[in-house]
Amino acid sequence: MSGSREDKYTKKVGQRLRTIRLSKKLTLNYIARQTGLTASFISQFERGLTTASIASMQKIAQVLGFPLASLFENGNIQDYKTNEVSIVRKKDRNHLFYPEPTLTKDYLLTKLDGKIQVIYSITKPGGESGEPYSHNSDEECIIIMSGKMELTVNNQTFTLFEGDTVNFSSRLHHSWKNTGNKILEVLWVITPPSF
Repeated sequence: MSGSREDKYTKKVGQRLRTIRLSKKLTLNYIARQTGLTASFISQFERGLTTASIASMQKIAQVLGFPLASLFENGNIQDYKTNEVSIVRKKDRNHLFYPEPTLTKDYLLTKLDGKIQVIYSITKPGGESGEPYSHNSDEECIIIMSGKMELTVNNQTFTLFEGDTVNFSSRLHHSWKNTGNKILEVLWVITPPSF
């Protein structure tokens, strides 16, 4: 997959993390101690030599003090905005690509300066978030549009199918995986935005 869009994206995300880390004058060893990841892994990810799970990226982002969504690819252009209404066209959604073997794409539908964050994700069979993670939102709601998800929240595991909805505190450690043999399509609603 050398030279693929996912490879280039992974390198770009790593470079952004490195830029933010250096601007805050934080060492790799400090980030490693705070996240439980190794300095070697973080260095390789910053240089685009390896990929990271959602959970690992979230841990690094939390230590650096910024939301993971700020690493998204596009500028989240709003087609129309007033005090009452804000529209983001499909072509202008932010994109977060997760590389092989996960092949997950998340599309951020709302901006981080609002009170709610909506993410649309597509995950191929076997795709997953990685080790459990948490973030500083009050509440998270997951709506399964199609497919099958295994969701673990605070060591409790649930199997969710098309049409199922679940909500929980984002501060609880959670992880998920597409355990089906078809594409998993999910809407995530998070308040306030922090992911």
